[in-house]
Amino acid sequence: MLKILLSIIFLVPHISFADTSIGESLFNRNCATCHKRTAPNIIGTKLKPATFLMIVKNGRAGTMMGSFKSKFSDDEILNIYNFLSTN
Repeated sequence: MLKILLSIIFLVPHISFADTSIGESLFNRNCATCHKRTAPNIIGTKLKPATFLMIVKNGRAGTMMGSFKSKFSDDEILNIYNFLSTN
C-alpha cells in the first residue's frame, strides 16, 4: 500500500494533460496573427478551460472569431489554453 501511495505522490505532478510547448506553437501558427494585433489579447486568459474550448470550437457570434472545430482537436485546443493561461 505504501508503495502505491508513494508512486502516486511522485508520478502525479509529472503528468501533464496539456503541453505548453505544443500550445505555444499552435497559437503562434494559427492565432497570433489576430490575437497579437487587433483581436482581444488572450495571453494570460482567465477563462475556464470549458469556456475556452467552446469558443474556439464554435466561434463567437458578432465577432471575427470563427469556428475552429474542424482545425483543432480538443487536446490541441487545451494545449493552446494551457500555454495562454500560464503566460
